[in-house]
Order: sequence, then structure tokens, then C-alpha cells
Amino acid sequence: MEVQLTKKKKQEDLMLEAKNFFDYYKKEIGKLIRQSERVVLLSFQQISEFSPTLSESIIDAPTTTLAVLENAMDDIGLVKGSPRIRLSDLPNSSKIKIRDIRAKHLDQLLWIEGIVRQASDVRPQVVNAKFECPNCGATLSVLQIDKKFREPARCTCGWKSSFKLISKEMVDTQRLVIEESSDSLDGGEQPRRINVFLQEDLVEPKMEERTTPGSKVRVYGILKEVPVPLQTGSISTRFDIAIEANNTIPLEESFEDLSISDEEIEQILELSVDPNVYKRLSQSIAPSIYGFDRIKEAVLLQ
Repeated sequence: MEVQLTKKKKQEDLMLEAKNFFDYYKKEIGKLIRQSERVVLLSFQQISEFSPTLSESIIDAPTTTLAVLENAMDDIGLVKGSPRIRLSDLPNSSKIKIRDIRAKHLDQLLWIEGIVRQASDVRPQVVNAKFECPNCGATLSVLQIDKKFREPARCTCGWKSSFKLISKEMVDTQRLVIEESSDSLDGGEQPRRINVFLQEDLVEPKMEERTTPGSKVRVYGILKEVPVPLQTGSISTRFDIAIEANNTIPLEESFEDLSISDEEIEQILELSVDPNVYKRLSQSIAPSIYGFDRIKEAVLLQ
């Protein structure tokens, strides 16, 4: 009982901290809200400067703390109707190589970098289902956190048989396979891979274009365990791991994302009238490698 009261008091303190944070940065955060999407991009650095307690809780207990932050936004009226928070600027202490991920990192917030090797099609997934008890007519809500569709075990009236499905809440999901990039490997190490699951706004067409196979990305997310079913139907004692993404950041800009300053435009125009522009461009390729002028010219022409 004492543990439950302590936990409740801690959540109340976090809720108060979250509301104070949103009140302080209300105007600034209001500009970040994407219209009609209820998605807010928050800087972890900003949160850390305002409240170290809040930032530490995000790292150690991200699922609970992010839920508190989203509820606080709803309560103060900053965003109405199930807001979603996406984080940026996580500290380097939370960065980890895929090969270094261990059981101690489960349920913690971390970030990885790598290359997308596989990307599944975007498909709907049930996250919550409501059932009706045929005995008393009560409505029961069941969160769908496993791969297997779950029904209520029993009703408060004692009914244990089948229940009638009334409705189900679905979101778009996608699975990525992220592989370590070659420049992060030492010697003859083979690149490791990990599954990453994206949901909701992270799989919109604009975002999906940035996570196609071959793209280099940074993923902020929560490490989760994935049950491994056996052929007998039971669950193995050995679990797989995957990252439930909070945010994905492309590390390579597309042409649509490029923004050119006035100074860069002047440099481009200056190069356009330079009679030696062909030579200057070819020599700018791998400048630390001397010679191979013909190969560099061929790369330039490609």
C-alpha cells in the first residue's frame, strides 16, 4: 500500500512539473504544434534546463513520463484530444550501438543511428478493443499490447465465456530493420541489426519517404522485449528485442529539404562563370586522396 501511495505521489509531482513546464513555454510550444495532427516536437535539452527531475524521469521511465506529459498538455488545454509528444536533442549519454544493447536497457529511452535495410508496408494495427458482456451488458476495454488479439478474461459479474466485440481502435504501423553503418564498425566486425516499430504520424507518406531502404536515420525510442512463440504454442524463455520509436530523424537531406542561403547562391553563381569549375569540382572529391584524377572526373560526371 505504501509503495502504491509513493508511486501515486511521484506521478502527481511529475504532472505538476509538466504543467509548469508547458505554462512557462506555452507560446513557444504553441508554434510547434502541427495543425490537426496533435503532434508536438519537444527539445529534451529545453526540458532538462527547466526540470532535471522531469528529464531524468523521461530517460528512466519514458512510457509513464511521456503519458504524464501528454495528459498535462490535454489538461491545460494546449492540445485537445490525445496529443502525441516527439522528442529531439537527446543527450549523447543515451546513444548506444546496436551491438551494445542489453537487457538492462529494457524500457529505457535511447537512440541509435544506422541504415534502413528493410521497411514493411504500412498496415493498421489494433491498439485498443471494447467488448460487451452478454450477461450484464457492461462494456469492457482491453489494451492490445501483444501480437495475439486479447479478449477480457472475465467480467465483474462473473461471466467468463465469450464476449461481443463492439469496436476497436486502430493505428497505422510499420516495421523497419536498422543495420549499423559501416563507418561505425571496427576491423572485421559484422554489422548488427534491430527491429524498429513506427506508429501513427511516424508512418505518414512524407515521413515514409525518409525511411526507405538505404536511408541513414537516427531513431529515438524505447527498448521493448518481444515474446518468441514456440511451435507448441507456448512462449519461449528467450525473448527478442525491438525499439518502439518515439521519433525518427533522417541524417541525409533530400532535395525538397535543402535550403540555400543568399551567400551560397552567390558562390554558385561565381562558380558558374569560373573557366576551371570542372577541375575544381573533380579535385573536391576525396581531397585527402592524391592522384586518381581520371577516376575523380568519372565520379563527377556520374
